Amino acid sequence: MPLDHFDLIAPLYDRVFQGQGASRLRELLQLPTSGWILDAAGGTGRVAQALRDGADGVVVIDLSWGMLRQARGKPGLALVNTNVERLPFPDGTFARVLVVDAFHHLGDQQAAARELVRVLAPGGRLVIEEPDIRRWPVKLVALAERLMLMRSRFLPPAALVDLFSGLGVRAWYEADEAFRSWIIAERPSER
Repeated sequence: MPLDHFDLIAPLYDRVFQGQGASRLRELLQLPTSGWILDAAGGTGRVAQALRDGADGVVVIDLSWGMLRQARGKPGLALVNTNVERLPFPDGTFARVLVVDAFHHLGDQQAAARELVRVLAPGGRLVIEEPDIRRWPVKLVALAERLMLMRSRFLPPAALVDLFSGLGVRAWYEADEAFRSWIIAERPSER
């Protein structure tokens, strides 16, 4: 069985990765919204907790039991232990779908993209925040993750846009001056 890095770091995760707040994500997700948010590979729920007042509810999914144990202490989150590549939700369940700093950890990114789009409601919005592999600090992080035997695979923002654009959504990306990029995808409304 491969080493689960996230079970090991789960007790320290929220203290180490405090983030920059959720205001940019709120803007990109166009919150508030009616309907539910899916925080895919949402770990300890640190981001979901900051967004829970922007929707009818928030579901955090993660494959790591250790991360979900940490999320249990955060009120108002529904937690599910599952794989992003095989989501246990009906088509069109979520008004908003979010993946923060985790898409590069997914084993089958193409399958994950298909599932994320599948569970996105018509007229819904998907936002993926990823470190921008075009930046040197992120290249060093990618190297460090390889040395730690993590199976991370960082894709440039344009490649992620191409991946999602092929799935029937309108996709684009934005990047900041530091090292983050956001892939935004919208599913057309049904007519």
